[in-house]
Amino acid sequence: MGGYVATGTNNEKVFQFTQFFYDAYRTWGVYYAAAYRDLRAYAGDNWTNLEKSKLEKQNRMILELNKIRRVVNLYSGYERENRTATVCTPVEGSDVQTADQFSDVMYYVYDKANADYVISEAFEHSLKTGLAIVGIYMDYSNDKVNGDIKLYWKPFNALMLDPYFTKRDLSDCDQASTRDLLSKEQIKSMLPWVDPSVIENLPTGIRDNKYQYLGIYRQYNSTYIAKNLCTYDQYWKRINKEQKYLVDMETGVTEEWNGDKAEEKELKELLKQTPRLQLITSHKRTVELNIIVSGQLLYTGPDPSGLDTYPFIPVLLYHEPLIDTFELKIQGIVRSVRDAQRQYNRRHSQIIDLMESIINTGWITKNGAVLDPNMLMQAGQGKQIVVNEGYDVNADVREISPPNIPPGYLQYQDIIDKNIMEIPGASDELLGLSSVGDSQVSGKLAEVRASNGLKGNRGIFDNLEQSKKFLGKLIIECIQKNYSPGKIERIIGEEPSEQFFSGQFEEYDCAIKQAVKTATQREAYYYQLLQLVALGAPIPWDKILEVAPLQGNTKLHEILAEQAEQAQQAAAAEQEANEVKKMLDM
Repeated sequence: MGGYVATGTNNEKVFQFTQFFYDAYRTWGVYYAAAYRDLRAYAGDNWTNLEKSKLEKQNRMILELNKIRRVVNLYSGYERENRTATVCTPVEGSDVQTADQFSDVMYYVYDKANADYVISEAFEHSLKTGLAIVGIYMDYSNDKVNGDIKLYWKPFNALMLDPYFTKRDLSDCDQASTRDLLSKEQIKSMLPWVDPSVIENLPTGIRDNKYQYLGIYRQYNSTYIAKNLCTYDQYWKRINKEQKYLVDMETGVTEEWNGDKAEEKELKELLKQTPRLQLITSHKRTVELNIIVSGQLLYTGPDPSGLDTYPFIPVLLYHEPLIDTFELKIQGIVRSVRDAQRQYNRRHSQIIDLMESIINTGWITKNGAVLDPNMLMQAGQGKQIVVNEGYDVNADVREISPPNIPPGYLQYQDIIDKNIMEIPGASDELLGLSSVGDSQVSGKLAEVRASNGLKGNRGIFDNLEQSKKFLGKLIIECIQKNYSPGKIERIIGEEPSEQFFSGQFEEYDCAIKQAVKTATQREAYYYQLLQLVALGAPIPWDKILEVAPLQGNTKLHEILAEQAEQAQQAAAAEQEANEVKKMLDM
């Protein structure tokens, strides 16, 4: 696949990566700072250090009543409860069999890669910070020849994108990078073509200032904490390379051709007989991957997945590419409710301080009026205060009157609490409750209310579906580039069609869509049959029960077989009786 890179190339590529990162960080820096504050706000850290210091000096409680987590979990829970499956559907007049085979293979890939959980985790992180990525890679642990497609997700603080990208599929993103902190043994397994002694001699620890918002960087003495780990940077860059294409000049259908010179000479002789087909030389837009470990380049070349684009898709919540201020360009749900949460904590702290001041507001006394001043600090029942002789109880010892709490003070706290839900577009309707308080309603009405409550934020789920569609296209291409016909047959139980490995099929003959999520393809087929039956399709019950996800299915088939045999015997006996009757009538 690759090999150790020469020193000259090493320095050049590492310099390009470093220059890209710091140039991009000058633009992205304000976003990273804001997103990091959003993440801490979600985790329950909304007081500044100055505010905490003032509260401690005043002997007041530092309250953190986290309401943000409820809002994020509400949207995250809805997405997890309403997951969809990515399937391949044929366009009009296209190969239905090939589309069904792709859907079956994608069911298999998504299930083995635990894709639902990975995507949900990335979506939840985007709710907090506005940005995450979901990517694919090839794992050769079990299948040493074809490999298995696996999925991963990375948070905002482990990646760097071209700051000038505007499209969610990253088609206009020229450069990108990610960072991991890995042990040397992990790196050896990921880069088997690199001499293990080279990896063993790499320095450990964090030796640069990149990705400063990764969690480990914020800890005290992070270099010591990561003393046994290496920085593992992947740096992708879009490039143009020369590529030969076989083109049908009438239809415009184009296929890449990668034969050697001898094969090219033979092909050109054959093409003389078919003038409509021509072999042309053009340029191909692809990506170059550079793997830099502890500041040293260990690989440069095509992405191991075989893709000609980035092997990941961003999950963006709110993305406004036309805004020039980067802390506003990408946002999550938390950004809009962070100030309301701070106000809620501050107001609640003041309310508790007022209540405590009512319990014991203090005393005004003349010096020496009370036998023991500690008596004035008593709390609870049975307080005893002894006044010395010569002092007037009413004039010389007087309790400070507690302040009156404004009537709307507590009501305002409820308003802030309601704002935390309503500012990001959430409401009681999402919980199935009515704004007028009638909670005793049917389950269907509660479901309709929750659906209506989400319409205000339907865009974030639409964006997620779009990202899943882009991811589905990457997985289809990765399947075609890496899986052999034998592996496809093993997965779906039949030989792949002639169009399965055609690079034109995904482009012209199928569409990537989201379908109702089921545990297996069998269940999806079963529910589709039920929908056809509901429309009046004459589908026999035995065909439906063959794919029904029921316990004891075999026993049920035996009962149906017995009933069919009994019905057949009854029909034969009736036919025999009718024939006897006809003979008697004659």
